[in-house]
Amino acid sequence: MPDWSGEIARCLSSVKVESSREIEVVEELSQHLDDRYHELIAAGATDADARQTVLRELNSDRIPEQIQEENTGNKPINSAAPRGGKNGFLANLVQDARYALRQLRRNPGFALVAIVTLGLGIGASTAIFSVIDNVLLEPFPYKDAGHIIYPRIHGASQGPDEGRQGFSSDELLAFAGENHSLDGVIGTADDPVLFKHDDGVEWLYGADMTPGSFEFFGMPALYGRVLQAADYNPGAPPVFVLRYKTWKAHFNGDLNVLNKVFVLNGTARTLVGIMPPRFGWYDADVWIPKMPHAGMSLGFAGLPERWFILGRLRHGVSVAQASADLTGIVNPLSKLRPQDYPAQFQLFAVPFGHSGGEHLESTLYTVLAAVGLLLVIACVNVANLMLARATSREKEFALRAVLGAGRTRLVRLLLVESLVLAFAGAGLGVLVAWGALKFIVATMPPDSIPAESVIGLNAQVLAFTMVLAILTPLIFGLAPAVQAARRDLNDPLRDAGRGVIGGFRTARLRDAAVVVEVAVSLMLLVGAGLLMHSFLAMRQVRLGIEADHIFNTTLLLPPDRYKTAGQVREFIAPLLTRLKSIPGVTDAAESSSVPPNNSRDSRIEIAGKPPEKQWRAQVQNISEEYFRALHIPLEMGRGFTTSEINDARKVAVVNRKFVSTYLSGEEPIGRRVKLLELDSIQDSPQEQFFQIVGVVDDVSNQGAPGYGRGGLQAAIEPQVWVPYTVTGSGQRSLIVRSSQAPMSLITDVQRAVWAGDSGVALMYPDALEQMISRRWYAGPRFIFLMMAIFGGVGLTLVTVGVYSVLAYTTEQKTHEIGIRMALGAERKNVLRLIVSKGIRLVVAGVAIGLAVSLVLGRAVQAELWPGVKPYDPVTLVSTILVLLVTGVLASWIPARRAARVDPMVALRRE
Repeated sequence: MPDWSGEIARCLSSVKVESSREIEVVEELSQHLDDRYHELIAAGATDADARQTVLRELNSDRIPEQIQEENTGNKPINSAAPRGGKNGFLANLVQDARYALRQLRRNPGFALVAIVTLGLGIGASTAIFSVIDNVLLEPFPYKDAGHIIYPRIHGASQGPDEGRQGFSSDELLAFAGENHSLDGVIGTADDPVLFKHDDGVEWLYGADMTPGSFEFFGMPALYGRVLQAADYNPGAPPVFVLRYKTWKAHFNGDLNVLNKVFVLNGTARTLVGIMPPRFGWYDADVWIPKMPHAGMSLGFAGLPERWFILGRLRHGVSVAQASADLTGIVNPLSKLRPQDYPAQFQLFAVPFGHSGGEHLESTLYTVLAAVGLLLVIACVNVANLMLARATSREKEFALRAVLGAGRTRLVRLLLVESLVLAFAGAGLGVLVAWGALKFIVATMPPDSIPAESVIGLNAQVLAFTMVLAILTPLIFGLAPAVQAARRDLNDPLRDAGRGVIGGFRTARLRDAAVVVEVAVSLMLLVGAGLLMHSFLAMRQVRLGIEADHIFNTTLLLPPDRYKTAGQVREFIAPLLTRLKSIPGVTDAAESSSVPPNNSRDSRIEIAGKPPEKQWRAQVQNISEEYFRALHIPLEMGRGFTTSEINDARKVAVVNRKFVSTYLSGEEPIGRRVKLLELDSIQDSPQEQFFQIVGVVDDVSNQGAPGYGRGGLQAAIEPQVWVPYTVTGSGQRSLIVRSSQAPMSLITDVQRAVWAGDSGVALMYPDALEQMISRRWYAGPRFIFLMMAIFGGVGLTLVTVGVYSVLAYTTEQKTHEIGIRMALGAERKNVLRLIVSKGIRLVVAGVAIGLAVSLVLGRAVQAELWPGVKPYDPVTLVSTILVLLVTGVLASWIPARRAARVDPMVALRRE
């Protein structure tokens, strides 16, 4: 690269310029000549021709005369148009980019702060957009997934996200054969399988699939084939299809397993296909063909089979039209089996993808809005830094004007510098997003992400990052660039000293930027505070049980050996005895479900009390030590005795909600209740009444949110407990209370189970307290954590913003402060002057942010726990105090530095 300094020094030899000014002029002219040289080379000139042209233009531009005239103020600036050929614009753009890189290398502190600030904002935005893109926008790889719906039966007393999503075979067949709105209807049912191999037995999550299911999804097998119509024919060889993840985990990706025979639930089945990695329908490990038949059919654990149904909307059919169509189909069925339908029910066709995460969509979009606010803070912070830096570069801009750069060129130069910063910030943001995604996925509620989703930095996400990198300079770079170009560029060249540079307009812009930062930060902090209050309120909800020190697991019993109540009792009763003998175990019980999970829903009748409307309650089968193991207090009567359990007597315990709903003001003990749900289970007592022997306190029984359940926000329902021995059907869970850490029991519990039957597998072994934390509290904890992190980052950026503005202002007013102190001003007066300015900026930002927060408060209402208002005074006051204290601290540091200024030193600086 040519060295122009010698020629420039010769050119300036006739001009009287201070030594410090001469260095600046030489540096700027060298940059100008270097840019012109590369422009000529890019246009095709040789090195010798380019050098000669540059030197000729240097000598013909009357540079010495223009600088001399500008020093004396006799001539306005000559704003000649920039040179260029047919590629002049691109050449100038490349030169501006190279110059911007050199400027940033000369100011590494500014560059580092700006890039890190932008990297945090862009990285957080990219990470959240990645989650939204992969979880909400395009989670499924299936054919025409945007037109897939599923039906849900919704009762009048149920919340918007509650309802029945499992349908009988009769309902499935009616939907498939009678609808006028769907192209294709399929069903999937739970079918956990025991997988027998040489080392013993383990369980896999299986799903029964109706004919045409794989064609419905439009995904071929990765290896082998999918289920075909012939696989559903009577007498067809039993087959199954395996999930890719399961194939890798259990068979190490061995292709030799294809077409081999495996024993699943006692049936020898041939593995005919392995699906692609993203096929994860129903989150199942294996898919098994099953033809639905009219009438009552049995499914998992001997219970009536329930199908989760999918349909694809026909072209031009809306969701509302499909809902009306399917409602017309189930109305006649509800009259045939009224026990399966709530009173005043509605059927809704729900878009696919909303079955397990109704709250997740609003949560993610709330977090995205918070990230957008954080990006605004980052951009405003960088804009503030660039405003201050542009003020200190006014002499540089004036020299460029002398060399012929117009105001448009100066704006472009600063925008290119902003673009360079933005692309550097985007590069850092990609790294931030990569790390943030791992954290976000780890903290998201389990089961809220579809099994088919792959959250990562895909092409769409990187394109989003690129768009941010292009748009953000318009936010943080345009105002400083326009402001720098609007300044009178004659003044800096005539300015012999340092003085106070920048003018009132630039100062107002910097102050306004701080006010905006404070206002946006207040909005973030208010949101975080409300969500924290909401999360704490949720944690205070009384579950009705003591979940600490509880080990919980579900037993998968071989269906061919445990069909009757007697067979189940002969296995469970001695198992509970063995569990109680484990060192440290204090109680052990069996149950068909574990709270806060919901139980089976049933219509009920109370003897001698004709129902005014349809009465319903949840039904749970338990052993005698269930209430004691979970520390559920007895309010009236007694629990079950061992003899009542062993003899399967018709006794029942109800909760307080049952009494207040159906027996208010009456004596519940001795009353008899019929559970119509048992009539649909083949080996259960038919048309039998159960006598109430006890009343216990209410226990949360609405299940985890999603999949048609309301979670802890839903009201507790009436509940009835009966002996587990009244039926051999239903799920079997173990509840073991111990003085030890719950998960330390898993080996002992497994040994106790296998001592009775080595063919029984443990499903979902877990500590009950941890399970509740993951499934019930993870959603609110996730959004609170995200908002707290973004609010904390925003507060940090605000602190930096307030500090940088006051530090810069203080530095520029050093001479004024020296004069004040020389005239007798005390240090406390200087402290008060600067701190008061910082507080004024923070107070203005707080006022604006508070007003906007009150207006937009309803935006977070859906994420708040009932009873927590978006205008919570404690949250608002505490947030304002945090910002005020932060503003005082950020102001005090530069104020303290200014108060220590030696007046004589300050005066000599001018």
